[in-house]
Amino acid sequence: MEQQSDKHIFGLILAAGSGERMGDRPKALLHIDGGNFLQRIADKMRIAGLLEIKVVVGYHREKVLPYIPRNMEVVINPDPENDMLSSILVGIAGAKEYHTGALIAHVDYPLVETSTFRALIEEHYRFPGCIISPVYKGRGGHPVIFPRILFEELADAPLDIGARHVVRANPDRRRFVPVDDPGIAIDINTPEDYEKYIGPFPGE
Repeated sequence: MEQQSDKHIFGLILAAGSGERMGDRPKALLHIDGGNFLQRIADKMRIAGLLEIKVVVGYHREKVLPYIPRNMEVVINPDPENDMLSSILVGIAGAKEYHTGALIAHVDYPLVETSTFRALIEEHYRFPGCIISPVYKGRGGHPVIFPRILFEELADAPLDIGARHVVRANPDRRRFVPVDDPGIAIDINTPEDYEKYIGPFPGE
């Protein structure tokens, strides 16, 4: 099959949350691998082949903005309290005509590997109309690719259900990609999670 250009899909990193369970600290800036969560996810996306990456910020944006790489597009969610779907919607609102989908990653899943991003992107180009999800040892996780054909359905989904509403309404469009990557199911939500999977929780 002819290799398609990676410019047709963009990465979308959701980093607008309040981080209440992290002591009101922005997860995007938590330390990992000599950088922070946001940088690590963006680096993995770029190595996997994505040329365009957006980050959605909301809470703590005054702290996060100075650390966002210049080669990333920043989108502000003015109402980050309106669940995660609101961040997805502001992120996909500026999709360009040639975009065939969005690879949506959560900033609190920083351990996802390059190989997973690459596998999902390749599956999208084979099945550009499908929702693409990774699976590790029978367990699903993140990130997830939503095709452009479902962007309108995302916009119409109930805020309290979010993207799950679209997933449940389109079982025939779902594709699961087996990956050797436990990071797809590791959600770093608390200092205890951080210490379990990364190391000693950093001080102020």
